[in-house]
Amino acid sequence: MREEKRKYGLFMSIAMVIGIVIGSGIFFKADDILTMTNGNVAIGCLVLIIGAFGIIFGGITIAEWAKITDDAGGIISYGEKAFGKRFAFLIGWFQMIVYYPALTAVICWVAANYTLMLFSNIKFLQGRVWEVTVFYLVVLYSINTFSSKLAGYLQTSAMVVKMIPLILIGLLGVLFGDPTCIVDLPVTGAGIVAGSSAIVSAAFSYDGWTIAPTICHEIKNAKRNLPLALTIAPVIILVIYLLYFVGITSLIGVDEILRLQDSAFQEGASLLFGRKGAHILLAGVVISVLGTCNGIILGSCRVPHALAVRGELPWSEKIADVNEKFDVSFLSHGISFIISALWLLIHYMMQEVERFSRFHFDISEMPIAIMYIFYFLLYIGVMIRAKKGLIKSKWYGYVFPILAIVGACIVIYGGMMSGNRNINLIVSILVLLSGALVYRKQSE
Repeated sequence: MREEKRKYGLFMSIAMVIGIVIGSGIFFKADDILTMTNGNVAIGCLVLIIGAFGIIFGGITIAEWAKITDDAGGIISYGEKAFGKRFAFLIGWFQMIVYYPALTAVICWVAANYTLMLFSNIKFLQGRVWEVTVFYLVVLYSINTFSSKLAGYLQTSAMVVKMIPLILIGLLGVLFGDPTCIVDLPVTGAGIVAGSSAIVSAAFSYDGWTIAPTICHEIKNAKRNLPLALTIAPVIILVIYLLYFVGITSLIGVDEILRLQDSAFQEGASLLFGRKGAHILLAGVVISVLGTCNGIILGSCRVPHALAVRGELPWSEKIADVNEKFDVSFLSHGISFIISALWLLIHYMMQEVERFSRFHFDISEMPIAIMYIFYFLLYIGVMIRAKKGLIKSKWYGYVFPILAIVGACIVIYGGMMSGNRNINLIVSILVLLSGALVYRKQSE
């Protein structure tokens, strides 16, 4: 069994965090946030700021684990350091079965939708959103399997490309639009409570920040570079999100965003740059979303391998084997692809088959709240280390973890307020129980 090479630097680590987080959620969740906050832009901004709590202080806190271990698995390794192997396995099992593959399926579908908007004049593509989704899924998995360097370059370049349309719409929207929309409706306690369910949508927009640790064993000087990436990237993301959210609402108005939904970006770009300019920016959005999906796949492919090197999966020895030529585990990538394809099938049925669509099962929101429960426990683990005297700084040992816990609790609360909470909870519990059974069997 051969070890993987360390091939990513600090810039790639930052690019991975920014490139995964920015890219899909902010484009197709902005209207959801406005819907859930009853069109109150100020509360929408507050929701984005609260959501950022989860990644800014969460990133700083998780970085404490990154300082002490750079073993394969990232969050899985941190879980093992915190509460033992069984806890770590359940994190990895949930990531492998639900978290990564469900997000991969949804974001490939989002990329396909924006692609059809971009090429709306090509008749052959009209109505073929699912075919394009499958195409993207296959191509991105192929890139990550057969050219990890190309996957890294795609991630870095996508980070640069994706920030351009967001910053342009944000700045020019505020400059040429009507930013007084922020104060059109008052911020009240009742309004904040009513809009609390929007926190899950905001959390989806920020999600992906913990994927970078999955490649920590491939990052050069990981104990220095990964904590820096987890600290720097979230602050950049928050600033860009607030700028875009205020800019797009200032430019075309809340009512128009609610009417256009996912097409709001295209309308805003057309107002500023005309039809051709809007197409160029929309191409940037497609690249942006694909960059997000690429980063999630990059992390997803490594989870089965991380569990296998610990001997915790059936056929672990074969899954853990790294191909000498391509520097990846083919079986680990294959498992990730198959599970993602299954989630895509579920998403298809929820969207297109009337018998299933009545359940309103949104697979994009289900993984978020459960993963934040795991993050919550990891933050507790940092405070335990501080109490033992292993972390000397009170800021890093107590203050930042407490703020991260507050952010996690808000996201978990938002998940419990979601209309999908019952089915999400049932599916999540079943997945975790199945993981406990697998772990028990492998431990015998």
